[in-house]
Amino acid sequence: PMGIERLCWAVVGEGLVFGDSAETVASFQPLRAPLRAQAAHDFLLMHMIPAPDTAYEGVHKLEPGTQLHFTDGRANTSRYWTPRFSERQHSFESLQAGLRGTLDAAVARCRPDAQTGAFLSGGLDSSTVAGVLGKVSGKAARTFSIGFGVESHDEIRYARISARHFGCDSTEYNVTADDIVTAFDRIAAAYDEPFGNSSAVPTLLCAQLAAKAGVGHLLAGDGGDEIFGGNERYAKQQVFEAYGRLPAWARHGILEPLSRAIAPGNALTPLRKLRSYVDQARIPLPERLETWNFFYRTPHGEIFEPEFAAGIDVRRPIDLMARVYGEVQEGTLLNRMLHYDWHFTLADSDLRKVITMCDLAGVQVSFPMLDPELIDLSLRVPTRVKMQGRELRSFYKRAMTGFLPQEVIDKPKHGFGLPFGVWLKDHAPLRELVFGHLKRLGERGIVRRSFLDRIVNEHAAGDSGYYGYAIWDFAMFEAWLAAHRPRG
Repeated sequence: PMGIERLCWAVVGEGLVFGDSAETVASFQPLRAPLRAQAAHDFLLMHMIPAPDTAYEGVHKLEPGTQLHFTDGRANTSRYWTPRFSERQHSFESLQAGLRGTLDAAVARCRPDAQTGAFLSGGLDSSTVAGVLGKVSGKAARTFSIGFGVESHDEIRYARISARHFGCDSTEYNVTADDIVTAFDRIAAAYDEPFGNSSAVPTLLCAQLAAKAGVGHLLAGDGGDEIFGGNERYAKQQVFEAYGRLPAWARHGILEPLSRAIAPGNALTPLRKLRSYVDQARIPLPERLETWNFFYRTPHGEIFEPEFAAGIDVRRPIDLMARVYGEVQEGTLLNRMLHYDWHFTLADSDLRKVITMCDLAGVQVSFPMLDPELIDLSLRVPTRVKMQGRELRSFYKRAMTGFLPQEVIDKPKHGFGLPFGVWLKDHAPLRELVFGHLKRLGERGIVRRSFLDRIVNEHAAGDSGYYGYAIWDFAMFEAWLAAHRPRG
């Protein structure tokens, strides 16, 4: 239901070809599927290619919670599982006991042995998994943590707090720009489709660290934010949704005309923020989530060569987002966003990242936070309990108090981001690698060379993170094309 396992398929004549790799299915000799132009656009917008599409013509991926029926040469997909969120009130004590017991059982069902360890980033979920692993196994959990040496991207100190709290046998490694240079092309080659989540680098290095230490099975904490309400956008979107509850006369007759009269670059911060708020609030969810996105904000005619751009439907991924978001029609705002993230953030991105990088390192990975019983329990936690007001993961933090270190419970939300954009400005080998990929991509007749030059210049002069992730995606796309050489 959560898309941990993957199935790709294609109908060829009267037969069905299927496997866990879109590339393998596409390379089936009678099919020999070419690359889809649409896939390039979707990848650059979403940093991956969302199911049910793949990078290849005629090849599809099953979405989470769906099944494929193939009869008499015809394939049909249908949903076999849809989440049923409950807003029924339960006592906190019963939910807390259920959570604690289910976490223990979920880790035990991963069958940990002497060669099992855990990722430990220092967040709520990796700390939980590490602590429960030690409890279930009856010995110090072996944990593996990654730092970056850049304060804005680093939470290694929280990993150390958790390791001390649970008495873990911990191993650490600090990622460097040289590590990106070494790993970049290997990562591009490992994925069967273009994949742009840059945290694949620390994930791979952490898995390699474990493999070198003799650990062949890692437990990962992915999923906790998406089932218990831990992503910052869940709180942020409450503010934007409030706009729709204002009377129509106030929105259309006062605020919208007023905001349009304010120049986007107005020197007065309150006025500038008012215009930005109204502009974003008028865009419905889930499309509003993309308003910050560099590729969403840039006309595709500026990015792609005219002949290539002619084959692209810029609304296709947006329509897919809206369809998935609308599948939970009776749910609260939070529950609709959770379900949305199960598809796009987990199944299509984070799980693909972790599984592929662990495969590359030769390590098996399990996801106890996505255990079916834990999912069922999360569905029984009412929205107002999961998040009290705009506080992220209210229920989980309260329920795990006394088990997790308080510093980890109270710490601000932090991702597993890579300071790629920062390092790209001053690390010569990284610049040579990445700009070399951009130069070759500009010669393919897909992306305009002038546009690639523009984002390089804007990165050098502007926000290293904002333009850095765009450069990462373009360079990774070229590295993937060079490694896989798809038809078309």
